[in-house]
Amino acid sequence: MPKNTTGTAPASAAERPAAAKTEKPAAPQGGQKPDGCAAGFYCYIGPNLTGLIQNGAIFRGTREDALKAAADAIKKQPLVKTLIVSGDELAEARLKVKRKGNALSANYEKIAASKRQ
Repeated sequence: MPKNTTGTAPASAAERPAAAKTEKPAAPQGGQKPDGCAAGFYCYIGPNLTGLIQNGAIFRGTREDALKAAADAIKKQPLVKTLIVSGDELAEARLKVKRKGNALSANYEKIAASKRQ
């Protein structure tokens, strides 16, 4: 223990003033929104579907809100649903879409191929 050079005795725990408690309301799942997306938005990373949905379309709120907003596109092309990703997963998902050999890339290609027909 270091030597006390100030000439005063250290305050005991009982003599120290109580620290003010600043408690935040408990956030579900470590800071995430109830639907599991801390960022609070979803993004479509598939090919443009003229008149329905564009690549990079942003949907605020929950996944259910995003799916409702994209309902027309999903009705015409059900795989659109798989290419609406949360903001938390966006960076990784955009890389996966460009690489072959995974579900996101395969679904992107299927939508793009159906557009060409």
